[in-house]
Amino acid sequence: MKKLKKILKSNALKAFLLSFLLGSIIILPNIIKGNGIYSLIADFNVQQIPFNKIINESIKEGSVLWTWYNELGSSFIGSFSFYNLFSIFNIIGYLFPASWFEYLVGPIFILKYAIAGLTSYLFLKRYVKDKRYAILGSLLYSFSGFQLTNMMFYHFHDVVALFPLILYALDKLVYENKRFLFSFTVFLLAITNFFFFIGVVVFVILYYMVKIITKSYEFKLKTFFTILFESILGVGLAAVVLMPSILFTMTNPRVSSSWTLVTSLRHATNNYLEILRGALFPPEIMSYRAIITEHNYQSIELFLPFIGLILGCAYFLKNPKKWDSIFMLVLVIIMCIPILNSMFFSFTITYYARWFYMAILIFSLTSIKCLEENIRFKKAIIINVILVLIFIVGCFVYTKLFKGEQFFYDKNYLMVMVISYAISIISLFIIDSFKSSDKKLKIIYIMVIIWICFWGNYVTYKYKMASGVSNADYKEYLSISDKVTLDKITRFNSSLSCNYNLGLLTKNGDLKAFNSNINGSLFEFYNSIGYDRGVSTDLGVGDKRLNDFLGAEYILSCGSDDISYLDYKLKEDYGTFKLYYNDNYKKQGFAVDKYLLDKDFDILNYDEKIEVLNNSVILNKNQINKYKDLFDKETKYKSHEFSYVNNGMKSKITSNKEALAIYTVPYDTGWSAYVNNKKVKIEQVDNGFMAIKINEGENDIKFKYFPRGLKEGLIISGISLLIFIIYVILYLRGSRCKS
Repeated sequence: MKKLKKILKSNALKAFLLSFLLGSIIILPNIIKGNGIYSLIADFNVQQIPFNKIINESIKEGSVLWTWYNELGSSFIGSFSFYNLFSIFNIIGYLFPASWFEYLVGPIFILKYAIAGLTSYLFLKRYVKDKRYAILGSLLYSFSGFQLTNMMFYHFHDVVALFPLILYALDKLVYENKRFLFSFTVFLLAITNFFFFIGVVVFVILYYMVKIITKSYEFKLKTFFTILFESILGVGLAAVVLMPSILFTMTNPRVSSSWTLVTSLRHATNNYLEILRGALFPPEIMSYRAIITEHNYQSIELFLPFIGLILGCAYFLKNPKKWDSIFMLVLVIIMCIPILNSMFFSFTITYYARWFYMAILIFSLTSIKCLEENIRFKKAIIINVILVLIFIVGCFVYTKLFKGEQFFYDKNYLMVMVISYAISIISLFIIDSFKSSDKKLKIIYIMVIIWICFWGNYVTYKYKMASGVSNADYKEYLSISDKVTLDKITRFNSSLSCNYNLGLLTKNGDLKAFNSNINGSLFEFYNSIGYDRGVSTDLGVGDKRLNDFLGAEYILSCGSDDISYLDYKLKEDYGTFKLYYNDNYKKQGFAVDKYLLDKDFDILNYDEKIEVLNNSVILNKNQINKYKDLFDKETKYKSHEFSYVNNGMKSKITSNKEALAIYTVPYDTGWSAYVNNKKVKIEQVDNGFMAIKINEGENDIKFKYFPRGLKEGLIISGISLLIFIIYVILYLRGSRCKS
């Protein structure tokens, strides 16, 4: 009973509950308006919810190595590990039926805010005497501009919620010699999101170095090696996730680092303006913004609720030699230099600011220390106003340098931001005049809470308005599987008005897909035909020959789209959706009677390429030398069966001769193929797909998939788990002996 009372009175619980309450105030109105379903816009609606639903179903049906539901098929771990496949928050969803997720996503979102409040409090409380300041800091972190802007990226919030734990655990290890918690948090963050984990590693190294250099940490060789050991142990525990995920991602051409001297040292002008705006003003949504750029998905938001960076600046001016001030300065410098900023993203040249949440935790720390030490922030307010003037001048110069480009997109939105900023500045100026630090704290608490409630709901409103999708339309999108049902896994393409990722909801492959993570060989194919595939695929239903080649057995039309002129056969009319059958689709395992050298294919125009793909196979020089005799006479199949199965595929082909059977499935070294129970070599053909040599007569063909790196990852994780258990037992025994 005493322990329960202690827990109920604890500041950690207060931090958790306050963030839970404020998260509820932001999320619940949307849930109520959506009749229980929380929806937002674009990425959230057509990625986060469909992804989680299909992950849930796939796990329960055993399709955990390869998925047929992500475009033309892809590694299951590779497709979804970036979207927090192994996150503890996702695991909560797996405990329930997949069909419940659209109703669970809102409550889980609230939980993420609450956990962020708790974990940030645990880190911050070490650095303040009065724990009320740590609770305030937890609100600044949990509901920063970064958090609100990234509401459309639901999976980012898992990382933000858990990140403070790693700094908390490192502090416990260095200051109190508390073992094994650090290795566990390394493991936890590594499995939550492998790509964000790279940035976490960089940040923790910087954090440790700054604290050592400033002597906030006392350097001890034993402690250093303990940190190193626990780091390696944590990574080893997560190897089962990290190895297949990283090896898969390395095949993605979006991960590139073609730096020049100029691009490595100087951002584009608009990025500097965005960084200033994100630090000075309340957050803009990503999809339809007020100024500078109409769309920006780089997560450039640094604003702390109500106070911005003013209190952090005041603390820096008063204590420029303290570790947190120096670290804050280091982080600002890194933000301004592209090559340094890219450290958090494996030095990819594409600009992202998705590590800013880590800097925000440090800015929150300096802000609450400013209040606890009762530092005046008048000078910081003046500096902030000067920076706003510099920003205005920068905007003016930018519009002159880039004439003809639109700069203002939503003046009403801009006005709300400016009014909110003005209220903050005037209020902080008045608050600064109070002598009582307690009075300052109480008023800032009130203003921060008001700011969170207003901006949380305002950002939600802006996203909903920008989406243009009604709750009824979104519910119909989610319920497509109730109408469009097929008796087997197959592939289809979707018309212009159809939303993305309908394949995930109907459990089929869909050529209109929205997922950043697909097999690298598929990017290779798209590049070969001149299709610029970024984060989504939309090949169109009008290119019949391409749909034939890629095995689109069905064509789905949505809304008022009329595709009857394309001569697909209408199979079912569901009202909103119409399902057509494509008589000419290529069944997996098809054969052709011609071949073409890959270099000769490259010089063809688009129409010629698509025509060639349907009647020839694209081979390299070595493959031609090896297989040219297979094309001496026409190949005819007496029978041809095919089916997509969990983590593989099956074919039964009776052929009149030896031939190359072609499968328009992304080539991956994780595939293995067997013909009549004998393993055969898989060739990469057609710039990204697979082919195997089949025999004359009957061929019982099986393809099995096992991700590259998973076996090694399982072994490493197994060994690491054994070491971790022994390590924990030895530490606990040692602790008991000392006590």
